[in-house]
Amino acid sequence: MRVAIRVALFVLTCGGCSQPPPPPVDTGTGPKGDPWVAAAARLGKDTSPVSTKAALAALTAEIGISDDKKLPVTSDEALTALAAVVPLTPADRDEIRGAAFSGHDPVYLADCFFLRDAARSLGVAGLPPEKQADVAFAWVCRQVYLNPWVRFVGAGYEPTALPPTVVLRRGFGSGLERMYVFLALLQQLELDGCLVGGPDAGGQTGRFNGPLLKYPTLPQLGVPRGPFWAVGVRVGTDVRLFDPWRGQPLPVTLGQLKANPDAAKTWFEAAENLSAATLEDAKKATAFLAVPVNALSARMAAFEARMKGELGVKVAYDLKALTGMRAAFPDPKPAFWNPPDDPFAYGRAARSFLPLDLGGSDPTPMSGGRIYEVSVIEQIPRTAFLVRAELKYENARDQFRRQAAGKLHFLFLEPPNPRERIARGQFQEAARDLVNKQEMFATGLERLRNPDTEKQINEWVEATNQIYSAVGLARLNNDKSAEVAAQAQAEEAWKQPGAQLLLDKSSAEVGRAEAAFLLGLCKHEQAERIQIRLDRATGAEAARLKNEARDAWRAALAAWNTYQQLAPSHAGFPGRAAHALALEARAAKFVEADTKK
Repeated sequence: MRVAIRVALFVLTCGGCSQPPPPPVDTGTGPKGDPWVAAAARLGKDTSPVSTKAALAALTAEIGISDDKKLPVTSDEALTALAAVVPLTPADRDEIRGAAFSGHDPVYLADCFFLRDAARSLGVAGLPPEKQADVAFAWVCRQVYLNPWVRFVGAGYEPTALPPTVVLRRGFGSGLERMYVFLALLQQLELDGCLVGGPDAGGQTGRFNGPLLKYPTLPQLGVPRGPFWAVGVRVGTDVRLFDPWRGQPLPVTLGQLKANPDAAKTWFEAAENLSAATLEDAKKATAFLAVPVNALSARMAAFEARMKGELGVKVAYDLKALTGMRAAFPDPKPAFWNPPDDPFAYGRAARSFLPLDLGGSDPTPMSGGRIYEVSVIEQIPRTAFLVRAELKYENARDQFRRQAAGKLHFLFLEPPNPRERIARGQFQEAARDLVNKQEMFATGLERLRNPDTEKQINEWVEATNQIYSAVGLARLNNDKSAEVAAQAQAEEAWKQPGAQLLLDKSSAEVGRAEAAFLLGLCKHEQAERIQIRLDRATGAEAARLKNEARDAWRAALAAWNTYQQLAPSHAGFPGRAAHALALEARAAKFVEADTKK
């Protein structure tokens, strides 16, 4: 693990260099146009964290010149009123209080834009709220397959609950993390979401309470479920319920469940009930609300008031909105869940996850103990860390790991990564990118079919060992000129065909499989979008969309069939192949239904 940490630190500190730095902020005091208009124009083109940070910095600098344009401060009285509704830690209060945009505000805003794009891509505008919720929940379950990340700490382990956009970019998570993603998506759909557990869930942490669950991807461990066993969406005066472990809506609403729990007895007693919720739990079902802490500040309310019409993003909940949301739910009125002793509660998960230099609050130095770095390692295939035994010198072995892991990180994890493009509905860009990646890895596999491959690798390893031996000897003798010369030879060695073949062995198969999986997901999501439009279409439009849907589902099925041939290379990612099979079965159902007509 220490080796993997070293590699991750290198990849993270060097990989981010592919993103350009934000342009310098103009803080001049000369005549300008409306700074809000300028910020909207900028954010209308680019909503990456880099761009949101630059836009908010420029906005703060320009409106701060005039007293009558300054951002509002959340007063102590307003904070007290907020804290009476939403539990707040001292750090939460500090985050909310300031007039200037905080270090985390750009991250929060970029996350909101991410989920705004996802919500728009679903094409649910105009549908009834319950249908919108169904489509949104199904999307969450397609994007995030069940596989909890258990982080080993010391001699034990610790379950994690990461922020929504991190989970989406990763593509897998726990039932609780699916709930987090759903809540964030509902915010952009402007639907009121809630968490459902027992009456005492409000004071419990999300990661360490509830029964121990046996996830199929992690059968050797019991992972705490958390205090909640369902997520809900208010529809009128009732709440539609969803099971994030089963990936389905419950057959009853919250009101129906409370009035007649036995109506759902079969549901709770079914073998598919991975959440371990019981009929007794159902009888005590209680709703809780949760909102991001950054959404509570007066400055975010000002941002939304000026920008929502232009940018279509929901970023703020003031006291009036909170009390209105609560009042709209059926009795008993739900409390807000934000337990002070849980750094990864929904409201502050993103801030707790990120280190200080990236807009978060984690003060841990860049090291193996910091969750941000470890979360990156978990997404890099283990093959990137497996080094040929004959490569003897540790600095050479580390260089190999850096190159192998760095390549996969850049291609699949560096934002905007393929998953993010798919989630945002940018299907054409994602498909082109993934086809190019498939071709690149196929070329690498073709190189490995050369009968001289092993001979070239062995010769390269032998020569490289001699070079790194010379580096070590020069250091031992404190011969700087000889060390510089040997290091130059080492750099040149990594450009040789033998090094490329060694990297192909570590990344080509798993990289091709990853590209195929993501292309399957991309084609599947395209088909889902067309199906949503077809389900509400009539007349000539329905006839046209029927043909489009047929072709899209066939393309999705073909992509999943291709992936299944490569799935064994994904053995290091439990749950991914099974998730692909489930999506393949759904695509096959539509193709078969069309064939029978």
